[in-house]
Amino acid sequence: MIERLRTRRSLAGTLDGKRTTGIMMLRYRNRFLFVGLSFALLLHAPDASAIGRSYSTKPLKQPIRDAAANAVEFTKFNNWLNGNYDSAPPDRRQALKEHLYSIIDSHVKQLYERQGVTYPSDNDLILSGCYAWADRMGVFGAKMVLERLDTTKAKGLDQQRSSPDSFKLILDGELFVLSSSSDAWRVTFPYYFMLGDLRDIEATNGLRTLMAVISTGFGRHNDAKGYSQATIMLVFSPAGSASEFKEFWLKKFGLTVDDQTAELVQRMPGYKRYDAKSKLHTEVVFPKTGSGAMAVSYMGLDGTYQWNRPYFDDFLGSLLLKSSD
Repeated sequence: MIERLRTRRSLAGTLDGKRTTGIMMLRYRNRFLFVGLSFALLLHAPDASAIGRSYSTKPLKQPIRDAAANAVEFTKFNNWLNGNYDSAPPDRRQALKEHLYSIIDSHVKQLYERQGVTYPSDNDLILSGCYAWADRMGVFGAKMVLERLDTTKAKGLDQQRSSPDSFKLILDGELFVLSSSSDAWRVTFPYYFMLGDLRDIEATNGLRTLMAVISTGFGRHNDAKGYSQATIMLVFSPAGSASEFKEFWLKKFGLTVDDQTAELVQRMPGYKRYDAKSKLHTEVVFPKTGSGAMAVSYMGLDGTYQWNRPYFDDFLGSLLLKSSD
């Protein structure tokens, strides 16, 4: 399923003289198998006290560029994309998305610092321009955001990238709401996170697996050599056995049962490891589901991982699952 998790240097990060590091590239063996879910259950949450809680504003500071530099970077990048995006090779497109979202991230942080909000109250040329490009780059949900920011600009674009039939995605205020089409689970996250991938695949363990890969905001690396996004990954197998599923995904994430931590994460046992060579932190929990099995992981380079860690708690706190009657 995941053959390798690796960090890489982003081409786009060189456009402003700094290095942007992507958290990971995911390589998949894609073989689709559609299996219906057939249980009627009630929604509950791992931590009911967290329902309705807003996402933390603690990471909404220390943008990687100040307002003036970010405006200049947007102008330069927009012009570069106009002349070069269509000819950019497919293996460079991810780097361009990451650089685009570094501009979004800095802009949102500046907006919060000035006005105490994360969504503009009037027309915002930088955000609307960024989300127009995000839609063109195939980022799930980008056109939903653009339609809120600039209806006219959104009408001039082609149809947004549709999510697989196994998922439902809506924009509710400033939050994306992502769920399985069978309503087996539902989770929310801020509009300025990047929903990088949605997959309905057959994993190498033979199970149909729904996968969502979401990138958070940016944080600077502890070695002062760059910045990157952290990554939240949700995987769900409707027919998975909890014990076999856990064993499979712990191995895929490079963890073992010995990596279980003493502290609970949203009332769930957590597993954690730090790879000193790659400087990558990996953390995973296994929420209990009414049917099937689920894992939610959080990964980030040293510095980025700590900076965006509150978002992982918030993500788990927003997670709603179906349980047996």
